[in-house]
Amino acid sequence: MKSIRYKNANKWLGQPATGQGVIPSAAGALPTTAPWRVVTVRLHNRTGSAMGCALVGFMADARWEAGQWVNATTTYTADTTDAQDAGTNDFALETTTQNDGFVVGADRKFGAVSVDVTTAGSGTSPTHVVEYWNGAWTAIAAAGMLIDVPRSADWGAGEAVILFDPPVDWIVGGSGTGISQTRFNIRVRRTNATQATAALARRIYVGEIITSLSSVGVDAAGETRFGVPGLLWDAYNLVGVNGVFVTADEGNLMEIFYHEGLWS
Repeated sequence: MKSIRYKNANKWLGQPATGQGVIPSAAGALPTTAPWRVVTVRLHNRTGSAMGCALVGFMADARWEAGQWVNATTTYTADTTDAQDAGTNDFALETTTQNDGFVVGADRKFGAVSVDVTTAGSGTSPTHVVEYWNGAWTAIAAAGMLIDVPRSADWGAGEAVILFDPPVDWIVGGSGTGISQTRFNIRVRRTNATQATAALARRIYVGEIITSLSSVGVDAAGETRFGVPGLLWDAYNLVGVNGVFVTADEGNLMEIFYHEGLWS
């Protein structure tokens, strides 16, 4: 049995602002010998209160897209290059018009989105909603999120993480001109009308949840055991792995205990 162990001072990635196709070091390196099977995952909470956390695999840029949603015309406009490069303020998260926002779509169910916000939004009584497609655009309630969108706040500058376990009825597609019918999509919208400054982002990253824990106690470790022969990581086609935490702290860390090669 071997192990990998990473501390993570960020919620997930921080603000690495890497170029398109470049994997940030905060995504976490994988074992170099394949295949390998995850046997046990431990996520350590070193903050002063109980919190949720997850083990997230980093998804390569080629596997996802993003762009803007204009609600009045029910139109999605792909802006993937701006979502995946390091240009400051070149990806709009919203407009000053009610119900506009952005869409992220990937070739697998994901559940982790890191948004590097470089211009904070400002307005009166802000409200946001995150939706997925199950034959209709369906809101994910705050209770269904590990790290929520700002329900009654503006997008603040810095790393904003959206983290949720994928709904069981999530299917590919979605209504609206331009929406990919072959990818799993989420739509994030600002639903109030009084918006003075629209939030802008520099970079987006996407990840797939491998396991999550809704509440890990103070200075404690939450554990998931996959048993023998373990979880075959190669099947996920992911390029990094790290812990994601509701509250950032220098002491938070993840441990993965794994077996190399095919189990015999």
